[in-house]
Amino acid sequence: MNHKGAGGLLIVLLLAVQLLSQAAAAERSAAANYILRCAGCHGTEGRGVASAGIPTFPGYVDEFFNDEEGRLYLMHVPGVVGAGLRNDEISEVMNYVVDRWGKPNVEVEHFTTEEVGRLRQQPVKDVVLLRYSITDRLAKEGVELPEYTWP
Repeated sequence: MNHKGAGGLLIVLLLAVQLLSQAAAAERSAAANYILRCAGCHGTEGRGVASAGIPTFPGYVDEFFNDEEGRLYLMHVPGVVGAGLRNDEISEVMNYVVDRWGKPNVEVEHFTTEEVGRLRQQPVKDVVLLRYSITDRLAKEGVELPEYTWP
């Protein structure tokens, strides 16, 4: 390979490294992780699929953020448990979800990496029963929630 060829190859390699770095950074953004790991069930607009027991986010997700058991539940839903994300990535995705689809006039406490780690270590025997327990309690408190059709 001559000097000109080696220089061209180096430029191509540097461009490839830069593109891969940008792709890796984009993959780790909360929005990208949501699309890659959550949108398959919840959709790109967070609307879920009621008939399949996948709850909608818009207008409801903040109720779970503002509830201690709701926060525990969110860390144990199958999509979070099986996402393969680090605790910091999970907190970023969860905060992205509430920032995007939470009610605009409702304050919520965002997840921290430490809280995600702590909640994920707490055992939950049956996440479906936990959700029913939370939604039944919230309904008694007058909180409006979407129908949950999970068996």
